[in-house]
Amino acid sequence: MHGSWTYGQHPDAVVVGSGIIGAACAEALTRRGVRVLVLDRGAVASATTASGEGNLLVSDKPPGPELDLALASLRRWPALLAELREELGPRRAACEYERKGGLVVAIGAAQSAALHAFAAAQRPVGVEAHALAPDEVAAYEPHLTPRATAVLHYPQDAQLQPVLAATALLAAVRARGGEVRGGVAALGVRRDRHGRVRAVRTARGDVPCGAVVNACGPWAGSFADAAGAPLPVAPRRGLVLVTAPLPAGTVRHKVYAADYVGAVGAAEADLRVSTVVEATQAGTVLIGSSRQRVGFDPAIPVAVLRALARGATTLFPLLAAVPVLRAYGGFRPYTPDHLPVIGPDPRRAGLWHATGHEGAGIGLAAATGDLLAELLTGEPPHLDPAPFRADRPGLRGAPEAAGGVPAGVAAVAVRPGPGAAGAGVVAMPPGPGAEGPVARVAVGGGGGLPLTVDGVARRARPGDTVATVLLTTGRAAWRTTRGGDRPRGVFCGIGVCHDCLVVVNGLPDVRACLREVASGDVVETQRGAVLPAPATGAGAGVDGVAGRAGGGAVDASGVVTRPRAAAVDGDDAHGDGGDRA
Repeated sequence: MHGSWTYGQHPDAVVVGSGIIGAACAEALTRRGVRVLVLDRGAVASATTASGEGNLLVSDKPPGPELDLALASLRRWPALLAELREELGPRRAACEYERKGGLVVAIGAAQSAALHAFAAAQRPVGVEAHALAPDEVAAYEPHLTPRATAVLHYPQDAQLQPVLAATALLAAVRARGGEVRGGVAALGVRRDRHGRVRAVRTARGDVPCGAVVNACGPWAGSFADAAGAPLPVAPRRGLVLVTAPLPAGTVRHKVYAADYVGAVGAAEADLRVSTVVEATQAGTVLIGSSRQRVGFDPAIPVAVLRALARGATTLFPLLAAVPVLRAYGGFRPYTPDHLPVIGPDPRRAGLWHATGHEGAGIGLAAATGDLLAELLTGEPPHLDPAPFRADRPGLRGAPEAAGGVPAGVAAVAVRPGPGAAGAGVVAMPPGPGAEGPVARVAVGGGGGLPLTVDGVARRARPGDTVATVLLTTGRAAWRTTRGGDRPRGVFCGIGVCHDCLVVVNGLPDVRACLREVASGDVVETQRGAVLPAPATGAGAGVDGVAGRAGGGAVDASGVVTRPRAAAVDGDDAHGDGGDRA
């Protein structure tokens, strides 16, 4: 006998995973009258969705099934959000949706020709792509590099805040009588004597149900294995830099280099880096993007951050002088043929999948939820589901590159360079302009001021903060928490959260993001933390030295979970500082 949870009514379907895909599936099912329970081993929307940038893109997809799904989802999102506002009220359905459009930038004749050919193939299937004349570019992005040789505007591209969107979808699920439970790990399924799924196994007992939807994102492969139906979904790590807030209009669109398409479609496990720059409604600028298959390794290699910073200053030279608040990472659900898996599993009756969207899950979620719900309830599907089958040929063999990536738009493969412990650095020069924290992340350390860091001789430049030096010399953490000895680095970058405390010249509790380096400083890792005393004097830090916000900053704990206020001593889960973590 297996224990069973007590419900007023057993759910018709259990959705495993409360990220944007699971939330969209649950919303679409409850809209059709299906009783749904959503389970997640962590907090709601706290993993891949919390690390997403919120992109709803068609600009990066060649003609084919994924673009068809993206176009359908792009049409569905505004209507779905309007329905949620009507049902829940404007406040609970607020998702910061913005149809801001995107710009794709080529530098050089080969990239320009390939970009124009790519757009020409997209237009017949409904993608709007407009080539900008040189004298038009400044009206769209006044700070874009003058080195651009081709710029295409994609007005359909949009953005929303992914955690807000997921929680709004789940709020609708609850309002319709469904349940959402975090902190409950799904361990597998139970089957009846005919092999059909009859329950979900959890650490708290079995949950009887008629269908199970695997929406576990990067962990979908593990759940599929536990359910007896292996699926080749693997994590693909990505990192993002977050700058200090800038004035509205500094960066107006999602702007990315033309080689981004090649990075998305790459199949190899080696690191791929292609520049993406976009602003949030809070004013922070997100700098991506990297892709690397390294399992669930949460490390944030400094070499990758340098590559991101170099690419950003190439597209937007003014970013060289902008402070970096932090960096964060997350995992995308990768499949060998770069297509999601949506629909029933023919090997296990009652098991369904909605996963494998890699970095496009936010944009594809609305149509994915509808397609899965249509198939599960027997409605005619609004899209051909065949390309997304769990038993399609593209999921069986070795990984292969996605078709349709144009020649000349291949991303750079980054391999270990001299002295690098992990990934190397993209050979991309920083943009012109005054050196600031982003530029220093890009070029590494060095300078004329001597200091020591944990006994190792280092050099800094005038005006560098301790955090800048630590970041550019490869340090992602320089204190540990009072409980659990967990690593911490800079989080807020403005002296508020106290995550970045270090010992300087024997004095503990110095905020690395505010303290400017002086010649001969001795910097040491701090074990634990004592809550700092109030600062004395305007602008003074706990060490009595007036500082400035910024300096290269890294959230050493990796993936940000969900929007919340940072703990005063930084020992609790981090917030997102107002950006789209």
